[in-house]
Amino acid sequence: MPRTNDDPRARRSRASALAAATELLAEGGPGNITHAAVAARAKVGRATLYRHWPDLQALLLDTLTSAAHPMFRLGHGPVRDELVTYLQRQADWLNRPVSASVIATVMERAERDPAVRSLRDEMFGRAGEHLTDALAAAVARGELRAGVEEHTRDLSSRILGPLLFLRLMLGTQPDRETVADTVDAALTTWQPHG
Repeated sequence: MPRTNDDPRARRSRASALAAATELLAEGGPGNITHAAVAARAKVGRATLYRHWPDLQALLLDTLTSAAHPMFRLGHGPVRDELVTYLQRQADWLNRPVSASVIATVMERAERDPAVRSLRDEMFGRAGEHLTDALAAAVARGELRAGVEEHTRDLSSRILGPLLFLRLMLGTQPDRETVADTVDAALTTWQPHG
């Protein structure tokens, strides 16, 4: 991991380098990220990059971390509406070229790289915590049946799985109707019996 530095010039060069690395990732995947390419794109010296990121792995990991999108940050309204609104924003993010590159790189690298695996676990682990809290609040409001909180992982895979498959495997950009249908299908089992 890079050293922290409070120098405004160092912060600017880091931000510029991460923005350049993110663009390169979107354009050609992780193989596009080299010290030379990032330095040229960011208009910073290679020595500066090496000071911040002595190796490419650290640069790639920071690029992925800075470009990753928080998962399941829901408000306090009805859980179905919150999920549809949140997942539409998530789908909009996924529809950006850099997003597909970030998700694909994290999925591929997490199999072999403990640091990227940790990033993946952080992204989805925190997502699970946020969703569990939202589901517990929905149970308390009578929107969902008790016990749903114990099935957070299954529910999140039923919601995110189809959207990720559509975007990453089929190249389809999910629209609001698709998002709403996906949320409804995932929640139907947990609707209170009327």
